[in-house]
Amino acid sequence: MEIGKHRQGKVRIDETLFSQIAQGDDKAFEQLYYLTYKPLYAFILSMTLSKEDAEDLLQETYIRIRGACHLYRKQGNPMAWMMKIAKNLFLMKQRTERKTTIVDIDNYANKLSLNQIPATEDRILLEELFKKVIQEDRDIIIMHVIMGMRHKEIAEILNLPVGTVLSRYHRSMKKLKQFAGSSDERGA
Repeated sequence: MEIGKHRQGKVRIDETLFSQIAQGDDKAFEQLYYLTYKPLYAFILSMTLSKEDAEDLLQETYIRIRGACHLYRKQGNPMAWMMKIAKNLFLMKQRTERKTTIVDIDNYANKLSLNQIPATEDRILLEELFKKVIQEDRDIIIMHVIMGMRHKEIAEILNLPVGTVLSRYHRSMKKLKQFAGSSDERGA
């Protein structure tokens, strides 16, 4: 199987990499890392809203992935499995820190560094998403637009009905389009 990217930037992963990693193949792990770190970083950044926290969680995620490769079962979408690991680590960290305060996005806007997201248009979109939509909707848009995932795959990862994912996606995109329209009018 070819390893790489295809339509809309979606990452295709040869699932045999996981068994190779489980057997101690460092080259297979390196290949998996370089193939997946950008979309996984974008997903984690959308949850943490902090470059430093995202980098730490990305590292923890790859450590967990490496240790759990022997548990991986072919499912057709290894990226979804990896994202579930990242999300579970994020949620565990949230629970242990017992964060009860509301995150003020304006305080984090200057800390965000999206330079690791490849295309300029994608970075601009992400920056606007961080400001204009709630985290759950931001995750859905990032997974669909940036990572090229189907709504059904997103629903499985987030444990939501497909209809909910679709409505949140469309509502958020409409909000962004309205924002973009009002920005154009102010700039004219």
